[in-house]
Amino acid sequence: MSRLRYQSPDRLLGAASFTNAPELRGSLNTVRLVKSQKWVWDALREACDLESGYSRKREPGHWELAAVAFIASKHVDILPWWDESSAELWQECGFTGKPPYMRVWRRLRELEKVCDEFLNAASLVIQRCQKHDSRVLAHVHFDFTEDETNAALVHDCRKSDNCSYRKATKGNGRRWGYTKRPERVSTKIARAKRHELAETDPDTAEDWEKAHAPQKSKMLSDGTKRVRINGCWYRTRDPEAGIRAYTGPRGCKRFWHGYYAGKAVDHFTGGVIPSVDSASIQESHLFIGLYDRVREMSAERPETAIADRGMSVASCFEYATKNGTAPIFPWRKTSKDGRRHDHERYDRHGIKRCKHCGGDMEQVRFSEKGSGPRLWFRCMNPATPGCEREQTIACKEDWRTLLPLARTEALYHELRESHRSYEGAHDYWRDRYRCGADTFAIRPKVVSLDWHRLRANVACLIDWLRIAAKAGWLGAKPSKDEHPGDRAFMEAGEEAAANLAAARIRLGLAGAYGKAAAALGFGNATPPSERERRWQPPPLPASP
Repeated sequence: MSRLRYQSPDRLLGAASFTNAPELRGSLNTVRLVKSQKWVWDALREACDLESGYSRKREPGHWELAAVAFIASKHVDILPWWDESSAELWQECGFTGKPPYMRVWRRLRELEKVCDEFLNAASLVIQRCQKHDSRVLAHVHFDFTEDETNAALVHDCRKSDNCSYRKATKGNGRRWGYTKRPERVSTKIARAKRHELAETDPDTAEDWEKAHAPQKSKMLSDGTKRVRINGCWYRTRDPEAGIRAYTGPRGCKRFWHGYYAGKAVDHFTGGVIPSVDSASIQESHLFIGLYDRVREMSAERPETAIADRGMSVASCFEYATKNGTAPIFPWRKTSKDGRRHDHERYDRHGIKRCKHCGGDMEQVRFSEKGSGPRLWFRCMNPATPGCEREQTIACKEDWRTLLPLARTEALYHELRESHRSYEGAHDYWRDRYRCGADTFAIRPKVVSLDWHRLRANVACLIDWLRIAAKAGWLGAKPSKDEHPGDRAFMEAGEEAAANLAAARIRLGLAGAYGKAAAALGFGNATPPSERERRWQPPPLPASP
């Protein structure tokens, strides 16, 4: 790796908290902060200048600054923000006065086409932060949450469709074409179901997603979308949002409609790199795109990627490992038997077994170059001359088990223990920027995936500019003094590593096993997980 093998997982306490920094709060101060950093604002201003040469020349003003002011204001919709915006704010954004509301609405919506330019500007800030302190984005936490769309599903079966709803309502006085809006499932229920599926094996979760997704879909000429779910057709104004069906009491149909809001949270500063995608795509498939975004924006690959069981699938392990990043994902059972197995070459925790004596080994290094990702080990208790030499194994033999950062290391457990605290970034962003809507109160009335992306990308720029300003990293010359960090989860990680070491002794993994061990008389040839369990249930009494 280009940086140290593994940076200390320090936390810069309060870097993402702006309660005690009034100069960084509010729309007016945020606009002034962007304008003060010419190296950030110049490229953004040019990219967001969407004036066409064949139309009437626009009045002076910078709409990218208006977007920054809008997102920093904590308003969900444009109209109430426009009502409360002051003349001073619009003058700070370069306007001669307060523009009419419809013009503001059109120009802000127009920025959807260049929403990624705000990420490019945030990338400049992130890379400058890294020049000041290499711990920035060394360890990254990945997590996804639901983000509701304001569009509603409407029952849309035609007379030619064999609709059960039509049969049930025939003769009740309602004319054909009566609009029925099925009940919307709350985000809380949808999130609980997603977490429940994450505890199952990936195949079961994928089968459930397919069974509860639309079977058919078609785009209509008016821009709406028709989808067929459980024998009925429904129409939606948001063709880009995902749909999941739920069976309610007495078999009634309920739906959740929206996106996945992804966040890559920096372990050191708490800064966020966001993504917004259709919820019809599983979060394990979205991990690769969000990981690539982190790598591109920081110009560095993270040393570790920490996530929950939603990303604990072989494809995520493989992608991170091939890119030189150590995946730290909880174990997720497979569809076979749900157990973790020991093998002749390596055990259940990803520790290689010495091929000369079958003993426990210590992981010494990792490299993703050459023929592919590989691990090197050294025998901890050499018993033969061959045990003295380092031995290697390819990670592709088992992507989920053979990891760049060994599960026996305290650092692995420290980062894993800390992940839950970084899931709070979703709540912070809902409070500060109204991103990741989980209730009607903060659900934007604009129905557009790019509008949700624009909000998240502008929030990313604001977030990192505030962090850099608070830490003193906006200067071009790197600081000599590093910020002292805090390792709140170090003791918990050391305790978890010690518990695992004790468990390995109880399970027989600290000693030798395998054919080589049996030949030398050191241990059993059968791996511990394949042996008969010592405890057996008592026999049933004989029948009289």
